[in-house]
Amino acid sequence: MTVEAEPRESSDPETPRRVQSTALFRGEREVVIVHRGQEYRLRITRMEKLILTK
Repeated sequence: MTVEAEPRESSDPETPRRVQSTALFRGEREVVIVHRGQEYRLRITRMEKLILTK
């Protein structure tokens, strides 16, 4: 799965790129992020907050 990031408004490399949650979740309530071989779950709660768990 590839997530499209918004173009940077600044050419400053210190500015983090922005990703819309709708592009990341694609209609789902949870995604799995693999970081250095470890799985993390990012989910949207009933209150529309984001929770990241290992």
